[in-house]
Amino acid sequence: MDYQRSLQYLSQAEKYGIVPGLDSIKRLCGSLGDPQKELNIIHIAGTNGKGSVGCFIESVLCSCGYKTGRFVSPAVMDQCEMFRINGKYISQHDFAQIITKVSCAADELEKQGYPHPTVFEMQTAAAFCIFSQQKCEIALIEVGMGGKEDSTNVIDTSLLSIITPISLEHTKFLGSTIKQIALHKGGIIKQGGCVLCAPQEPQAMAVIEDICRRKNARLTVSQYERITDRRFSGTSQSFSYKGFENIKLSVMGTFQAENAALAIDACLLLAEKGFAISKEHIIKGIGDARWQGRFEILKASSPTIIIDGAHNPSGASRLRETLDAYYPAKRITFIIGTFKDKNFDEIARLTAPRAEKIYTVSTKGKRGLSARALAEAVKKYNTNVIPMSSPAAALKRCLNESCEMVVIFGSLSFLKEIKDTFNGEKDNGTKIPKDT
Repeated sequence: MDYQRSLQYLSQAEKYGIVPGLDSIKRLCGSLGDPQKELNIIHIAGTNGKGSVGCFIESVLCSCGYKTGRFVSPAVMDQCEMFRINGKYISQHDFAQIITKVSCAADELEKQGYPHPTVFEMQTAAAFCIFSQQKCEIALIEVGMGGKEDSTNVIDTSLLSIITPISLEHTKFLGSTIKQIALHKGGIIKQGGCVLCAPQEPQAMAVIEDICRRKNARLTVSQYERITDRRFSGTSQSFSYKGFENIKLSVMGTFQAENAALAIDACLLLAEKGFAISKEHIIKGIGDARWQGRFEILKASSPTIIIDGAHNPSGASRLRETLDAYYPAKRITFIIGTFKDKNFDEIARLTAPRAEKIYTVSTKGKRGLSARALAEAVKKYNTNVIPMSSPAAALKRCLNESCEMVVIFGSLSFLKEIKDTFNGEKDNGTKIPKDT
């Protein structure tokens, strides 16, 4: 298969849905020679911050000279971004080759009478294969959903299990309480393993501590209270943590200091294990890190345009916190789109009162939520809301209205269209489409 055909294959395989459990991924990886067993893996679970924490650690490891693979999901701007080596996406050629290899194994399993692996199971196996082929010294593997029954948990051991802040998400699959969800997240903890955890709500922390006791795993909890000297300069910020003074961050959001602190602790634990990671490597790597779609400033002024993947109440709360801290006097227009299986009413409650005007947009697919349905939820908290025909139409409307600041957030799925429109890749000069 070439690149386009590999994308078509994965698109068609979406019919296999989401199937929690490890039996299928074990068969798939086994048929591929169990490439995951050849890797030194840092496994990352949690509700929010997985991508940012992984990005910071990846940047530090690259600054040390370690060949580093990183598997992230979902893809936002390009399918190749799910598979990164030394901070760069794999090529479309390599993507097509690895998906071809995995698809052949998946189709053969189906011929043998087994359920066909899901898209995420195939993507996970592809990540293990390409990182093994490329002889990556360390692989950062981000959980797709939960942890215990997530396909990435096919691994037997890990260098480090990292758990970012836990909150309610995917309740259909993971349970309706923090305790139930923490049990899934804590499922990545290995017997005798090394665990790094963000500070959690008491119920979640009690679950993680209990799992670590039962599995004789060493638990380290980051100390966010030791984050000091936070400063914001418009397009960058800095903070201090545990003897690291004036650490510069190019990624924005008040929450990024906490993600960076978690990454610093991870690197210190790796150094204890014998990896050659110095204080200078950590400072440089944290400062060099870049992460698309997470409080990303597309334009600094006239108007300020920011995109963010706040797709659940926890993310929405942190977004609101950042806007209040960084831009207390700005008149803000929101563009919001989210999936119907998210708690979009709570997202609206947390954010909508902060906006002067709100445009809602539809999301696509089986999980998609219409702009009108989202607007009805938003109206309870801000009556100045208008459903729009598309993300592109919403952004063009904001630009034509000379808004002071535009913040686009919710599902990561529509951020690519926003960026394409902003960059002019899809803007052919036609009039703004009419509202829905």
